[in-house]
Amino acid sequence: MCTFMKQMIKNIILVSAFFIFSNCFSQDYELRATPYVKCEIAYKDGTLEKGFLRLASSAFSPQFKKEENEKSRKIDFELIDKIVSNPETENERIFQYLNHNQNKFKIFVELIYNDVLSIYINSTDSDDLFYSDFDRQNIREMMAQAKFEGRSEFTKRLKLSDTLNLPNGKKIALPMRYSYYYGLDYGVAHGITPKLNYYLLKEGSTKLYKVEKNKRFIKNAKEIINNCPIILKDLENNQVNIFDLPNFIEHYKDVCQTENSFEN
Repeated sequence: MCTFMKQMIKNIILVSAFFIFSNCFSQDYELRATPYVKCEIAYKDGTLEKGFLRLASSAFSPQFKKEENEKSRKIDFELIDKIVSNPETENERIFQYLNHNQNKFKIFVELIYNDVLSIYINSTDSDDLFYSDFDRQNIREMMAQAKFEGRSEFTKRLKLSDTLNLPNGKKIALPMRYSYYYGLDYGVAHGITPKLNYYLLKEGSTKLYKVEKNKRFIKNAKEIINNCPIILKDLENNQVNIFDLPNFIEHYKDVCQTENSFEN
C-alpha cells in the first residue's frame, strides 16, 4: 500500500507539472510581440515628451518610458494630441486618436497624407497598424507559415499589402506582412488580412469622415462638401469617385478653393 501511495503521489506531481508547463507554453504559443518603439508624444496641453512607447493590450493602453532601462508608466490616451514614431528619420510616422462620423468613440489612426483634405487610415487591428514595421507573428503562425510556405496556390491568395497613390505622386505600400495569420485547424492553412478604412479630415476640422460610396459620403460628410456645390453635384452625378482619393482631393482643391476664393 505504501508503494502504491508513493506511485500515486509521483503521478499526481508529474501530471500537475505537465499542465503547468503546457499552460506556460500555450501562452507563449499565442503571444504576439509588443516592443517599445522610439517616439515623440505631443500632448494637448502643448508639452512634448521623447522616449519609448509600447501599446500593451491595445492602442488605447499606451505605456511610456523616457529611457529603455527604466520602468514604464501608463498614459491616458485622451491627453495625447499625436504620436510621432521614429521621429526625425525617413520612417517617421504620425498617429492620433480622433473622433469620426461613424461613432461617438475615438479611433486610432495614422496620418498618411497632409493637405487641405488629409488622408488617415485605420485598421481592424489598430495596434498592428502601429507595429507594421515589425514581424509580430507568434509561434503558431510561424509554424503554420513554415508548413505551408511554397504552396503557390495558397500564397497567391494572400493580400500582403495595400498600395495607395497619393496626390503628391508618392506611392505608399501599407505593410500588412504580419497582419494575416495562418491556422493549423484540421491541417488547413488560412489567412486573414485586416480591413483598412480610409478617412478624410478637412483643414481646420477635428472630425474624420469615412471614405465610402458617393451617396453615403454626401449624406454623412456635409462639413466637407456643404460649402462647395460643384463637388456636391459631381459626387451626385458620379463624375468623381470618392474612392479615387488622389483625383478626388485634387479636384476638390481645384473647384472648391477656387469657388471659395471668388466668394471672398
